Amino acid sequence: MSEQGMERVSLADVQFPLRVRVRTGVWAPAFVMAVVLWVLFVPIILGVPSSLFEADSAMLPLLRVLAGIGFLPLSLYVAYTWMAWRRPRHLTVDEEAVWTDSWRVRWQDVESVWLNPTHGQAPDKKTQVGFMVEDHAWTDELRRGNRWDSGYPFGLGGLLPRDNLVLTQFATDPPIQSLFGLFEQLRMQARGEKPDDATAHG
Repeated sequence: MSEQGMERVSLADVQFPLRVRVRTGVWAPAFVMAVVLWVLFVPIILGVPSSLFEADSAMLPLLRVLAGIGFLPLSLYVAYTWMAWRRPRHLTVDEEAVWTDSWRVRWQDVESVWLNPTHGQAPDKKTQVGFMVEDHAWTDELRRGNRWDSGYPFGLGGLLPRDNLVLTQFATDPPIQSLFGLFEQLRMQARGEKPDDATAHG
């Protein structure tokens, strides 16, 4: 569902603390599919059974090369979907901060709020909110805590985030797009900025 097609949540609508849960059921099928592909890739890369790869076919060696190239990204995707399913980063929000079990950001340290992708048309299970934090808040602890939603590498996670940008996990309830305006209001309130309608940054 796009940002325009859902009801937006405002500051007046909310009782704090607000709990934003990850829809873990979205990730279970993705993890299972990734594991199945990983299991299929292993014998292909090893050339097992050998009799199959001794056949006079150009497609089998090509398949083996492609499996070898894709094995590392696929292995990362297995880990990524497992973490998303079994170690979800549920958000908690109040007027002072936004946090998960592994990271915390104070609203007064948030310079801007981003929607990723910025056009806001993607389904909610493919959308994140990003918090651009000030340099003094960009700590090693914060970066380590947010690494599974960093987008690095391959648009996934696992490596440390960059550019002072902390990202939420995909597929939340309520949808993360509906909370974008609320996050902007909380940020501006904490920083003493003039309240205004939230607009996407980028």
